[in-house]
Amino acid sequence: MEKAQFHDLMAQQVKVVYCLLAAVGLAVITVLDWYEGQLFFAAVAGGFSLLLVSYAGFLLVRRKKRSSPYPEWVLVGLLTLFTLFGMKLSSQVVHWIYFVPIYTYFLFPFRVANYIALIYSLVLVLMVLHQFDNYIRLQMLFTYSACCVFSVMYALINERNNQGLTEIVNTDPLTQVYNEHQLFLDLNKEMTRADRQRSQLMLLAIATPVSWRKLKVEDYEQRLSYLGKKLRHSLRNYDSCYRLNTDDFIILMPHSGADEALQLQALIQQVMQSTRYQELHDMQMHQEHYRPDDDSQSLVARVMETLHAE
Repeated sequence: MEKAQFHDLMAQQVKVVYCLLAAVGLAVITVLDWYEGQLFFAAVAGGFSLLLVSYAGFLLVRRKKRSSPYPEWVLVGLLTLFTLFGMKLSSQVVHWIYFVPIYTYFLFPFRVANYIALIYSLVLVLMVLHQFDNYIRLQMLFTYSACCVFSVMYALINERNNQGLTEIVNTDPLTQVYNEHQLFLDLNKEMTRADRQRSQLMLLAIATPVSWRKLKVEDYEQRLSYLGKKLRHSLRNYDSCYRLNTDDFIILMPHSGADEALQLQALIQQVMQSTRYQELHDMQMHQEHYRPDDDSQSLVARVMETLHAE
């Protein structure tokens, strides 16, 4: 199993465990509400508990990454609608608003969760100011703010840990090519070998279509994964492909000169002509050879600067 696949599997299992723990907590709330005669709220808590169990089961049985997180949108959408509209019917619904930021930052990437939490918080504050008296307003907004701060801190720590793991895991989980961190490790080794053996070393840079950056996140990632797959299948046995942090790609070609780089470039262009994305039919590429006075940073900077200058 690839390191990236192992990392994704572990992250998915952690998500399943958290979903099941939250489902158990909601099941306890269901029993307490039923015991107190609050049948409607018992049904709501039980429904959310079943949804979380179903979502955990879905995570366990799915085989590949979805193009869009529909289950997550359904879960958070139902919770936000229930809290916003339910507050007008009963004050007991107020306790549910504290779950919204926690679920949102748990189920969604940090940037998407920020937008959802911001919009929900603005609507919630307006409703609280309009519906409740001063003492209850202060208590609700303070508790909700504390939950938001806790959720943001959790998301930031998780985001930081993921960035650290991205450097440790040498394969990009989306495109299944190597990442930028691994590029500089391998490039330093190949430059040392080229100096020692007095052999040639080439870099071939491929620019991701600029028009893709205007797409939705899920569509952009789907196309980026498709491009990475096509590039992997075009490589020779001793070539390596890398995804940069800018989402452009570099192919490392040891023991190769300009002729070999031109052949690989022509092969990639031929492969891209048969793809379903029109933007890939005329891809922007540039090759650069290693010079004895280069270091890894200057070589990569030169090839990328020339690539985007063309």
